[in-house]
Amino acid sequence: MRAGLRVFVSHTSDMNRYPADRAFVRAAADAVRRSGHIAISMEDFTAVSRLPASYCQEQVRRCDVYIGVIGFRYGSLVTGGLHGDGTAVARKSGTALPAGDPSGWTGSPAGPPSRTAVSYTELEFLTAVESGIPRLVFLLHEDTPIPRSLTDRNLELVEAFRERLRSAGVTVGTFRTADSLEAQVTLALTQLRHSGEVDAALVAEPGGPKPAVASGNGGQPLRPPDPTHPTGPTTEAATDPAGSASGPDDLVAQPVAQPGDAGSGATGRKPEAAAAVSGAVPMAAGARRRRRLRYVIGAAVLACAVAAGVVLGAGVGWPGSSGACQSPDPVTALPAAATWVGSHDGQCIGFSDGAYTFDSTSPDLVALLTTIGRQNAALAGKGGVYTVVVAAPLTGLHSRPGGGQADSPTTVGQGGLNELLGARLAQAAINAAADAPGARSRSRIRLLVANVGWHSGGALTVAERIDAVARADPGLAGVLGLFQSTAAARRAVALLSGTTHIPIVSSTASDDGFTRPVGPPGHTRRAFDWYFRVGPTNRREAGVIVRAIPEIMKREGRGDEPIRPLIVSAGVVNDAKAANADHYSDNLAQDVSAELRRLPRAAPAVHVPFPDAEQAAAASAEDGGPTVLGVLGHALSARCTAPQPPNLIVYTGRTTSVNTLLQALTGSACGRADPPLPIISGDDAMELETDPGEIAAGAMGGHSFYFADFGLAQPGDIPPSYLEQTGTGGAVPAQWAAQVRGTPQRLISGHTIVAFDAMSVLARAISAAELNTPPPGQLRANVKASLDGTCGNLALAGANGYVSFNRYGDSTTAPVLIRRFDPTDATVTTVAPGTTAESLRRPTAATADCTTL
Repeated sequence: MRAGLRVFVSHTSDMNRYPADRAFVRAAADAVRRSGHIAISMEDFTAVSRLPASYCQEQVRRCDVYIGVIGFRYGSLVTGGLHGDGTAVARKSGTALPAGDPSGWTGSPAGPPSRTAVSYTELEFLTAVESGIPRLVFLLHEDTPIPRSLTDRNLELVEAFRERLRSAGVTVGTFRTADSLEAQVTLALTQLRHSGEVDAALVAEPGGPKPAVASGNGGQPLRPPDPTHPTGPTTEAATDPAGSASGPDDLVAQPVAQPGDAGSGATGRKPEAAAAVSGAVPMAAGARRRRRLRYVIGAAVLACAVAAGVVLGAGVGWPGSSGACQSPDPVTALPAAATWVGSHDGQCIGFSDGAYTFDSTSPDLVALLTTIGRQNAALAGKGGVYTVVVAAPLTGLHSRPGGGQADSPTTVGQGGLNELLGARLAQAAINAAADAPGARSRSRIRLLVANVGWHSGGALTVAERIDAVARADPGLAGVLGLFQSTAAARRAVALLSGTTHIPIVSSTASDDGFTRPVGPPGHTRRAFDWYFRVGPTNRREAGVIVRAIPEIMKREGRGDEPIRPLIVSAGVVNDAKAANADHYSDNLAQDVSAELRRLPRAAPAVHVPFPDAEQAAAASAEDGGPTVLGVLGHALSARCTAPQPPNLIVYTGRTTSVNTLLQALTGSACGRADPPLPIISGDDAMELETDPGEIAAGAMGGHSFYFADFGLAQPGDIPPSYLEQTGTGGAVPAQWAAQVRGTPQRLISGHTIVAFDAMSVLARAISAAELNTPPPGQLRANVKASLDGTCGNLALAGANGYVSFNRYGDSTTAPVLIRRFDPTDATVTTVAPGTTAESLRRPTAATADCTTL
């Protein structure tokens, strides 16, 4: 069952631009996300697609709740208007809309009006009426100060629309501030979820008239639909025979010049039209068709919406159930091997240059891929184009029946989105610099996105395909990503390093094993010769975590107590010999335990691992069996009722499992400790910076939550002295600042800036290799040599501090700092700066271990 309801947030552009610090649309979407649901919103997209109206209607129909955030703009009119039945009319070029007042509504509020002109915003409302889903409308109060430029010059149409909404028999509230809108939406969704109705008093203006109760649900509580048992007949959306031409003109597949291009044979496949299920029944209130629409046709629409910051909170989507994974024609000319897609564990994995979305239902992912497709298409006809594969987990799975790990209430795999965003921003900056007059480097980057699946389970399969692409494409210069420390990711690195011989630059894979020296003392060598890591190791992270504990204990009012730590680990698969064991959690737990032995006044750490499903099923009722939650709670209670109970929890598991820990604490003796035990988490929790919904609202139970962060991406993290120090050589910090200017802070995480630097250092190495004019087959070796030399005086001044690789491929200057997460307002604050000062200090040959082995 899906974790939350799909909530369509309808609005006009003014609501997405005001107030400047947090737009009203953002506030509504924040409320949706923090309520555990998925917010979907699209702006006016007349300029991005020739047939947007039907796509817009389809998105509304696929949602469970409609929310309208309406200001004083009516919005752009649907091209061609509507038929009498509410379907969009395809208007021929040059045909004018008929004259007349489009504000007259002669039909029933329960159905669409009979008229020919309507705005996209009203079309979304009419579609919600037709679909029978609950509708919540919030109108900006008339006395709210708003710039005149954000209102219609002639308010007749929008005032008529607002009046129709007030009399449409749905819940209508008014708001003046973003905070009040967020509070109203949160309360309305909570009541709608539990009772199926909304108390009008929740959204009524003080002293004002009471609005009607929400219609369209019959007073039944709303539950997230089960994808395996959809309501009503289900059809697979058939692909438009002209699907390749239904997107914007700039997304038409074009050849891209690249060194050593193996040919222009773009061999992607278009999805076949699926047959409609027979026995269809008419739509009724609360029952409608569920379609799993492929995002290939409408991807451009979502891309523009996200670029404007309006598609929020969807996170990484679960793949559709369409069966075979089939990619459309690529945006650019690719060798056949680079168009491969396949199925792994129910997900679509493989490659995309922006045209294919891996059958994902995530608007965020679709928009990112579409933007990458546009950036790739812009390379057509240009020289010096090199391909970089971005390998990341971009699709997720719900917990299987009987499984042990609880997924996040809203998303899974937020790290994949943050990795892809960092790479996309770096690609834009690198290619813009190459296009600038007088540019020192003319090398440009084409991104080939590789989905490796949930917890990188398909990483080895994808690595085998990357090996095939490397043999077909001499312009494939490197691999970015593989940032999860799972067994499958490690095997993928082993293949790409040992067989393919292609440079791999990872962002946040922190498992010590990737760069741990191997061999006898005095004769050590690298574990993976072609592997480089921009982020820190678990060992470096553990040192910062432990050194911050005394300060955290003071903040928690426990500064006078001896430190009695409890370490809780939770890998994806706890068995180290399992097919895809998670080395991150246990490795970090071991490093923290070792560092704690050096901490004065610290007792030996007690370790409680998450049980897996089989262990829980075999446990007796006295030990909490047969559930994971029960067994974990029993183990925690045993530790917290001991003579010297712990007064601190160090959690080294994945953030997608932290809710299981919090639930287990609530029912255990540890959860009854007074004051509550503070929790310090590893770096996986930095995804909370962009997805605070990974921790369920109200689940903290009084526990303070701290985490290790690898990125200096929060305001004030980078002092002006660093930018002055980098001077003219500080191109990367300036590029980062330019790319994120105007981007809401809530869309940027520490992971994003680390991925940006990883892409930047790889691009610099590619540029250096190009200047040496490598002979055929030598490009990747030259890139590796340049990365080997990125050390000491030749370190890269990155957006996140200096990147300086030692002889084992580790960045010895990678920052780690400790932050506190406040779930009440989803804010993070810095508690301990960790190694920040060291990371911003220019390394030298004397301070760096630069000898190449």
